[in-house]
Amino acid sequence: MTKIQKLNSPAKRLILLLILTFQFGYLQSQVLPDLKPIRSLCIPERIPDSESGSAFMERISGLPLPMREEEIYKAIASGNIPGFLRNTISLKGEFADSAGIMHEVEYEVMPDYLSVGSDTDFCRIPMNPRTAQRLATDFGASLITAKISDHIYQNASVKLVPFNYIPVGNANELVSKFREHNNQIEIQRIEAGGKNGQLVAGIKKDIILSARMTKQPGKVVIYGWHKPDGKPIQPVYSGHVDWYVDYSHGIRLINNQVLIDGKAALFSEVLKHPVLFRIFSDESQPMEQSHYKPAP
Repeated sequence: MTKIQKLNSPAKRLILLLILTFQFGYLQSQVLPDLKPIRSLCIPERIPDSESGSAFMERISGLPLPMREEEIYKAIASGNIPGFLRNTISLKGEFADSAGIMHEVEYEVMPDYLSVGSDTDFCRIPMNPRTAQRLATDFGASLITAKISDHIYQNASVKLVPFNYIPVGNANELVSKFREHNNQIEIQRIEAGGKNGQLVAGIKKDIILSARMTKQPGKVVIYGWHKPDGKPIQPVYSGHVDWYVDYSHGIRLINNQVLIDGKAALFSEVLKHPVLFRIFSDESQPMEQSHYKPAP
């Protein structure tokens, strides 16, 4: 029996707290040295004569998947997104690490899903996780986890009822269905009195980060599409190949710089930490990789 094991419970808890405090201090110094957290993502300004959302969706509708994904990347990477997506929403919460110690957390998240176009003509655009990861890296952002997806839904000011289509062949994978679903979301948003720029949820399944990415390379992990009772239609699922995309998929980005107990850290690095990972994850183990790898 070690000396720590012989100590009473309060003493062991104090020692554990000191160890975790040291670990977090070391983590912070490694992942974000001498920087203050930023409150905006590094997204280029939209060029005034950029393609409208409807024109873009029409142009890519007949492209093969690889070409379509590349056009999506180029459009969004150049800054062709609605202005309201740039105004991230600050969310706060108290989350426990794997040792049960509570931490005060603050993070910045996009109010809606990645879209192409302007404030007046845009379309929420599904994409594969490799494309989403490229954009997240470019913008100083990260994809989210299932735990963060739940927290976003709990705090959303606009909660819409999921709207689904019955699969008929590959119709749900076509750009025409992406546009149709986007139009349906806009109808629901307007009927609910919601405004673009408010935190909206319940409209898409999230492409998420998960420890499954290491165990099942070449797969996309999806979760969410919360119902009004707060329960997701889609549990964590990794059965699709990573090039699969349908209308229900969405990309919600979180600023990779977060605050934990008032100290800056990187979301992507915390997910790999042996103790702190549970702050942002409901999974039983930390992630070996906290990003989707590019195509071979």
